[in-house]
Amino acid sequence: MKKSIMQAAILAALGISATQASATGFVTLPTSGTSAYVQCRVAGNFGSQSDNTLPTTTTDNACAILDVASSPYNAVSTINSVPETGYSLVVGSAVTSSITAFSETVATLNERVFRNATTGECIYAKQVLMSSSTTHDYNPQLSGTQGLEVNDFAFGGYSGTVSAAYSKGNTSTLSSAYRIGRTFTSVQMQSASPFTSPATGYLVLPTAGGTAGTEINGVGQTLSPPGSPTAAQQQAPFSANWVDYTVDTSGVADEDGFPNINSPIMYIKQSCTSGSAPALANSFKIRQTGQESQPWVTITTSSRAPGTTLTP
Repeated sequence: MKKSIMQAAILAALGISATQASATGFVTLPTSGTSAYVQCRVAGNFGSQSDNTLPTTTTDNACAILDVASSPYNAVSTINSVPETGYSLVVGSAVTSSITAFSETVATLNERVFRNATTGECIYAKQVLMSSSTTHDYNPQLSGTQGLEVNDFAFGGYSGTVSAAYSKGNTSTLSSAYRIGRTFTSVQMQSASPFTSPATGYLVLPTAGGTAGTEINGVGQTLSPPGSPTAAQQQAPFSANWVDYTVDTSGVADEDGFPNINSPIMYIKQSCTSGSAPALANSFKIRQTGQESQPWVTITTSSRAPGTTLTP
């Protein structure tokens, strides 16, 4: 997305990191170690560059749901598609809800639950469709329109061993998931000019640590990006109940160009006794973490979850 550059140049600049998650499809999220995060998509440098290609069976496909028979396209074209063999849609689990903020409907959240009765596991699918007909003005008191740029989606109510994945569908216009973390905390990322790599001090994989309950960690608003974070400002503590997706999604043109209006299809897998996932208040965080010069903004709303514990 944004400042276009050839895919080969992006990969040459960033490389496929040795710390990148190595598996295609679902990746078990860490509960201990040096980072609460796994790296997924490399292309696009967290949305500061063009991300208009799709993962393939051989390239930049960590955490991505793929179908080798239809390479290079992802198998999952919509949230209604079954993401993994052996699973089926739980009856009554298809839910659509509106997300309201700034006195307008800014997005729609689509949710599905797929269950494998043999393994006793469920896959909880989420996709956020940003409205392109509203202003997304997160500061209406300020003159002009300040369009929201979503950098992280965090979901609560997931306990035990959790694995996660994402899909760009079969279209390049959805955001990627650049990393996924077993954490409540979103960590700020900014890029160095010419935007092919993170700026000095910003970590692809934030280190484990910091204060539980921190919504966003970083330098804050940087009117002259990229700022200079300390090591402590690039930390995220592990959480037993939350999963964080780092993305680049917006309903209107934001500070780094035209938007990816829709989020990736985001998947969280864990053991389950049924496909029940009632609405859980305050279990969904939509965060603008200031990838350019924006201030931090958090929208808290409800989502469907298998558990009720939201301790960060």
